[in-house]
Amino acid sequence: MYKIKMKYWVIPLLLIVSIIIIVRSGVYAGNKHSAEPQNTSIAVNVIQVGYVDSTPRLSFNGSLEGKTTATLSSKIAGRIGEVLVQDGQAVKAGEPLVKLESVELTNSVRQAADAVKKAEINFDLAKNDYDRYKALYDKGAISAQQLEAAKAKYKIAEADLSSTRANHSNAKQQFGYSVITSPLDGVVANKAATIGQVVSPGAALMVVQDINQVYAVVNVEQKNLSMVKLGQTAEVKVDTYPEQTFSGIVEVINPEAGSANRMFRTKILIDNTSGKLKPGMFANIQLLTGKSVKILTVPQAAVVQKQGLYYVFTIKDGKALRKQIDIGEVTGSIIEVKSGLESNDQVITTSVNRIKDGTEVRVTP
Repeated sequence: MYKIKMKYWVIPLLLIVSIIIIVRSGVYAGNKHSAEPQNTSIAVNVIQVGYVDSTPRLSFNGSLEGKTTATLSSKIAGRIGEVLVQDGQAVKAGEPLVKLESVELTNSVRQAADAVKKAEINFDLAKNDYDRYKALYDKGAISAQQLEAAKAKYKIAEADLSSTRANHSNAKQQFGYSVITSPLDGVVANKAATIGQVVSPGAALMVVQDINQVYAVVNVEQKNLSMVKLGQTAEVKVDTYPEQTFSGIVEVINPEAGSANRMFRTKILIDNTSGKLKPGMFANIQLLTGKSVKILTVPQAAVVQKQGLYYVFTIKDGKALRKQIDIGEVTGSIIEVKSGLESNDQVITTSVNRIKDGTEVRVTP
C-alpha cells in the first residue's frame, strides 16, 4: 500500500522538475540571444569620385534622310506596261525603271516623220522653182511679180518644213517620256507603280535615294544657334547599332526658322558607304561644341533629388554624410558635378533612398 502511494507522489514531482528545467533553459537561451549585439547598419556600395575627359556638346534627336532624293513621276498620261525594279534595288543614273504602253506614241512618231519627208520634198521643189525664177528675172525674162510669187511659195515651204520637224521632235520626246529612267545612282524606295495602272502627269510612282551619304536632320533652338557652325563635328547613334558611333559634320543650316516650331532645320552629313544607315531611321546626335575638358562626375544612381536640390552621401565615421551638389550636364548614366565634391571623395551608390544624414552604414565589397 505504501509503495503504491509512493509511485503517485514521484510522478508529479518529476513533471514539476522537468517543467522548471525547460523554462529555465528557455530563459537562458533568450537571455543569451538578447545579449548578442544586433547590427542595424545598412550595407552600401561606394565609388570614388574622379575627373574624366569630356567634350562640351549639344544633344538632339533627329531622323535620317538620303542626301539626294528624287521622286519619280510620269510627264505624260498613259498606262503602265512594265515595272522593271523593286523596292531596295540599286539602280544607276539613266537606267529604265517604268515603261508606259507606247503603241500610239510610236505611230505618232512615224506619222510625224512622214510629214517631215513630205515637207522636205515640197521645200526642195519650191526652192528649185525660186532659183529658176530668180535666174529668169535676172535675164529680164519674167516680171518681178512672178518672182515674188515663187519666193512666197519657197518661204511657205520652208515654214512648213520647220513646223513638221518641230512636230517630229515633239513626237519623239513624247515617246521618250514613255520610258521613266532614274535621274541618279541610288536605291529604289516607296514603289507605287503597278502594271496596268493608268497614270497622270505628276503622280508619284517611286523614290530613288542616294544613300552613300545621308543627312541626320535636327531642329536647333534659337538659344543654341550660336553654338552650331558649318563644318562642326557630330557623333550619331541609332538603335539598330547601339555600340557603333557614326561621325558627321554640319553641312546645312537653314537661315530661317520654321514657321511652326520657330527652330532652325540643320543637316549633318554622314558617310554611309557601308549602307548601314537607312532613310527614316531615328537617331541621337551629339554635336561637339568645344574642346575636351576635365570634369568631375558621379553615377546617376548616387544622386538624390529633393525639392529641386541635388544631394549625394559620403561616409564619415561609419555614418552617411549628406552633401548638396550643383550638377551640370547629364550624359547617359553619368552626371557632371560642378561643386560640392572633391576628387577622391567616396560616394554611396546603393540604397540612397533608404538612408538619411547620419544613418549608420557599412561598405560591402
